[in-house]
Amino acid sequence: MNVLLCAADGRRPTGPVRRPDEMPGYPGWDGFPGPDCRRHGPPSVPRGTHVVDPPPSGAPFEPVGPDEEYDGIVPGGTWMSDERGSLVSAGPRGTCVPHPDDVVDIAPRPVRRRPVGCRGPAGRAGTDHVRACGAEAAIVAAGRTSGYGARLVPDAVRVEAAA
Repeated sequence: MNVLLCAADGRRPTGPVRRPDEMPGYPGWDGFPGPDCRRHGPPSVPRGTHVVDPPPSGAPFEPVGPDEEYDGIVPGGTWMSDERGSLVSAGPRGTCVPHPDDVVDIAPRPVRRRPVGCRGPAGRAGTDHVRACGAEAAIVAAGRTSGYGARLVPDAVRVEAAA
């Protein structure tokens, strides 16, 4: 078991978590409300676990060539499109991905206009959640068309073995 600790104040943003030997398959999503009646995609990892996803996540985004693919440890990757074509994330690498319901003491960063997806954040705005101590800590996705996840950015969290 591991504990995740906030790099700024040393407090835990989750309870004890374990790193699975291999990533479980992504369950897919049909767009209908889940058993909890919420309308977001399923979480990427089971409760009580975490993975470290090496590819970039969140803003900024940059164009990707037609022959390139993105699919990190957490399925689907972060991508979008605009007038430049298909874009992939060039944001922080090595995000720690626990089950989003395991993460505590984070709140949306106070900004005037926060980009969101359908019924929640899309995970494309970069670091959009802060810890209670004020440290920027996570990229959260909980929109109807996005996955359901909280990615703790590498500078904000450290992983230690549970005592």
